[in-house]
Amino acid sequence: MANAIKDEILQKMEGLDDGVGLRLRLSPSFGADIVIIQLNPSHKEKGQKKYSMWCGKDEVEAKAKSPFLSSNKAKTIAAWVSERAPQWVS
Repeated sequence: MANAIKDEILQKMEGLDDGVGLRLRLSPSFGADIVIIQLNPSHKEKGQKKYSMWCGKDEVEAKAKSPFLSSNKAKTIAAWVSERAPQWVS
């Protein structure tokens, strides 16, 4: 399976709806962690970031933690993920 590229991740992030997340697995070189990216449902409130990203050994571990990265710019998160040779998880 081909690695997910930054533009593809960015496009999918910009089309996210509340409650829907993207799931990717980092390459083994970067720990093979699962990455979950979601649109923050309260991003329109003051002080809230638009996108949140969690990272962990599996989905349960990732979501049990605070977001690893939050940003108003999809490009920031897409760049971080794409630099770690991710693959899509269905």
